Amino acid sequence: MGRREPKPRDTKERIMEAALAEFGARGFAEASIDDVAARAGVTKGAVYYYFTDKADLARDLQKLLADRLAAEAMEAIDPAADTLSNLIGGFDAWLRALTVHDEARFFLRDCWAITEVAESRLDEWVEPIRSMLAEGMARGELVPMDPDALARVLLGAWSEATLHILQSGRPDETVAVVRHLVVSLAATRRLRERAKA
Repeated sequence: MGRREPKPRDTKERIMEAALAEFGARGFAEASIDDVAARAGVTKGAVYYYFTDKADLARDLQKLLADRLAAEAMEAIDPAADTLSNLIGGFDAWLRALTVHDEARFFLRDCWAITEVAESRLDEWVEPIRSMLAEGMARGELVPMDPDALARVLLGAWSEATLHILQSGRPDETVAVVRHLVVSLAATRRLRERAKA
């Protein structure tokens, strides 16, 4: 039987898993490419084959983790539900998921401020949130205002809430604040009361 060579995807995944473990254990600043390569069982050259430097590796890892968290948030969205319920459900799912994955939480805490990654992620989410808000306003569920401005303000608050949870490890208070902010957008008292329940 011939020797099985690892598939390139397997190698890249092993490198990313090792980077997550190293960044989680040592912090982004203290971990080195040598540490990541050793943990992954690959050469330093293999790491540089896939990533130009440690920051490039961190950007890919941050995107991977953010995609996983976003998928969890999207699972909380119910097309049949009202806008407030979906906003609350999506934000709650994202914020609570931050505390489930400990290594990811420590890594994301260190790397959340990689500006170009954070900004590109926020820009990517503006349109879906803006559309959800505009539809909710059109149905009379939300107080009418500029949906683009509101989407950006909500995403700014969500970004700060994410950073706060990553630093504190305590989601409950932060989720309550974000929930209160979203509930305050309800067009009627009845919708506010229903969203609080």
